Amino acid sequence: MSFGLVYALNVNEKDQKPAFVNSVVNQILQAGIIPAPANDDQTLIVSSANNAVNSADPLHAAINAAVFKRVEEKDGRLRRILVVSRGETLTARLVMAGISRTEILATLEALRPHINPRKIRDGQEVAVLFSRDGVNERYAGLELHDGFTVVTISRNPANTFEASLKTIAPEKRRFALRGVVQDNLYDSGVKLGVPSSVLSTIIKTYSYNIDFQRDVKEGDRFEVLYEQLSDADGHTSGDATLIYAALQVNGKIVPIYRVATSGNAYEYFDAKGESIRKGLLRTPVEGARITSGFGMRHHPIMGYNRMHKGIDFGVPTGTPIFAAGAGIIEEAERKSGYGLYIKIRHNGRISTAYAHMSRFGRGITRGTRITQGDVIGYAGSTGESTGPHLHYEVLVESSQVNPLNVDVPMGSALAGRQLASFQDWRNKVHTQFEQLVAAASDPARVAQNQTGSTTR
Repeated sequence: MSFGLVYALNVNEKDQKPAFVNSVVNQILQAGIIPAPANDDQTLIVSSANNAVNSADPLHAAINAAVFKRVEEKDGRLRRILVVSRGETLTARLVMAGISRTEILATLEALRPHINPRKIRDGQEVAVLFSRDGVNERYAGLELHDGFTVVTISRNPANTFEASLKTIAPEKRRFALRGVVQDNLYDSGVKLGVPSSVLSTIIKTYSYNIDFQRDVKEGDRFEVLYEQLSDADGHTSGDATLIYAALQVNGKIVPIYRVATSGNAYEYFDAKGESIRKGLLRTPVEGARITSGFGMRHHPIMGYNRMHKGIDFGVPTGTPIFAAGAGIIEEAERKSGYGLYIKIRHNGRISTAYAHMSRFGRGITRGTRITQGDVIGYAGSTGESTGPHLHYEVLVESSQVNPLNVDVPMGSALAGRQLASFQDWRNKVHTQFEQLVAAASDPARVAQNQTGSTTR
């Protein structure tokens, strides 16, 4: 049904439409599900507000199934939930939902003082409201969330539309997700619904020990437990905090846990209570693939063999580059074949260098003190380069060495009472994770589990 509808609406008016297409379009127009085309003078068709639609009609049911994500009953109203996808507008989705253009204009006019319909973000859920009289449905308005403010547009007794606002007090709630890597970890997490801030933390943290190009493969499993401000219906806002993650690497499960340290600081530890943090990040750029390793190679520009004194990571132009370790910017300049180049001194023996950048990060100049993970620049193809990538070097006592073979001391390790406390909390985290995952398949338990999820 949906394929026939799409075809019917896209056939050029000058083309001869098959009989079945004309039949489908006529049925849609007569049912009031899709408004008729505007006249040449663009005068809007008279609203069908007083014409109830029979919800039992097969055509109506088929289009509802194609347009809406799910259906809910709440506060005496039927709520059909649609999602505004990338490249779409709310207006277009409401047209697909069968709302007349007169009603759409009136709805958006009431909405505009509170939310700009043109700036509704990709993935925004909108509840289209209907009142029911037996099997007949009538469009009654819509509802959507702006942070923790619920904006409701309702039809009033005068048959116009007006807005009402309700602010919901959020709470910190925890969410547990379990998935499988399909292409890469980041994209797989996004598809599952993991916030981008959590995925960035996961990639940065695991980068101390894991090469995401070679170690993480399609089919590997991962788990995530994170905390975020949320209302009772699960609408979230703001950055989320990663509490626990586990990633399958070379057949082994590698977990990490967030542990508060002195003051407001925190670190991520492994299951043994040892800090994940090492002296240098193994991969100082997200989503990287190694395109050229350390050692002799045929230079793609010079045309002869010469030593390649670093590792090249192939990434798109503009990809953020992170400082592999804390230190002081020793150089930040355009440097011969390196193009835009940064060198960071980490201590008296070890430095790292980053080349071919498209631009430097904000505030990055010689003498700037930076912390590990700070964005120092963005990948590009300046200097002697055949395409966008990051050229990364590790220097020990001013000599380049293979970054994959640098032996850097581990971070801190918990012991005594701290270790015992960590082990007890670690077990509680696993219990809570399993409870939340189980609750996801049992709607009656979700609210109960989320309400008590902030205890540690």
